[in-house]
Amino acid sequence: MPKQTKILIIVLVGVVVLISGFYIYNKLLIPKKTSISEKLRTREQPIIPEETGPKLIVSAPVAIETVAYKPSLFNVLIENEKGYQEAKDVNITLRGIIGTVSLSYVNISQGESKNFEVKLDGLEPGDYTLYLDINGKPDINISKTILIKSQIVVGLDGYHLFSDIWKGEKGEYSEADFVKYLNENNIKTTIIDSKFSSEILGKLNVLIVETPEQPFSSIEKQELRNFLNKKGGLLLVGAHSVFGSEEKFVAFLNDLADSFHLEVKFARSSQYIPAGWTKEITKHPVTSGVEEVWCRSGYPLEIDIPMIPLVKREGGTIYAVQQYAKGKIGIIRDADALRISPLTSYEPECPQCNRLNLNLIKWLATPPTAKELEEMG
Repeated sequence: MPKQTKILIIVLVGVVVLISGFYIYNKLLIPKKTSISEKLRTREQPIIPEETGPKLIVSAPVAIETVAYKPSLFNVLIENEKGYQEAKDVNITLRGIIGTVSLSYVNISQGESKNFEVKLDGLEPGDYTLYLDINGKPDINISKTILIKSQIVVGLDGYHLFSDIWKGEKGEYSEADFVKYLNENNIKTTIIDSKFSSEILGKLNVLIVETPEQPFSSIEKQELRNFLNKKGGLLLVGAHSVFGSEEKFVAFLNDLADSFHLEVKFARSSQYIPAGWTKEITKHPVTSGVEEVWCRSGYPLEIDIPMIPLVKREGGTIYAVQQYAKGKIGIIRDADALRISPLTSYEPECPQCNRLNLNLIKWLATPPTAKELEEMG
């Protein structure tokens, strides 16, 4: 090979090596500089979910407190996240001890929210576990648990009779133990410190009125009649001695009873019944499991048909009840019957007195059956 050719080949190889080295140095070893326009074109974009199906989010109460036997409402919010397919033919139901409640079949588009008002019929007292189920096409299966506590709610009149007696602020003459006993038996109590109204009474199953210290207005009497006509329960409690100020208190009770045309009077009669045990007990749901109770001394109730005497001592009525309109009325001769702890050291404990009072509240809270209403005519 001529010498000149060899030299040319060596030069060409050298050039190739230099070019390759320069390329490797620039492309692999030196960080690449990106222009502003290129950065704007290539900056990170938000990730949009693949539209493989709807994605539903359910918002509903975790727990609900309802008044026993009264309808209750709660809201459920369902939303389909943006970027997901429409949820078609979604069947929304509630299942639980009360059975199954169907809301509706709906479609929920991308990014759409729908609010549903769920209405439950009046539940009996107790705790319920419900599940909000959503089933539809394509594959939707979401379940959300809702705990429902249905309680009897008893209103304690603290407006006409000052509320401190319900709180135990008058020493031994207090219904605080009675209130505590109700609460321990899953009965909610609330002190009513204003005049009776439909809004207040609508949240109650039973209202207890004890020896009022001021009269009831005509509007309040009408509200109470409406309350009874809507399956409410009313308990009137008098005073055993009917002397001095107590005579005025029972006069207000008698006026209230007269407005309902009840055949009952809280009065001072010729018969004064001494304290003692009694087995004069009428068979009735209120007296279930009650065979003997202790009664304090005092004047008996004066009652007539259709008032039913439940507990008597020496022939004098201490407890009585009556169906009224679509509701129920209970009468107790005196407030001492509600005082669970003995007032004096010589008075015995009376566990069946507690049972009697609890039965009475539960009976008053339970709406009359269709048969009972039919018997009332």
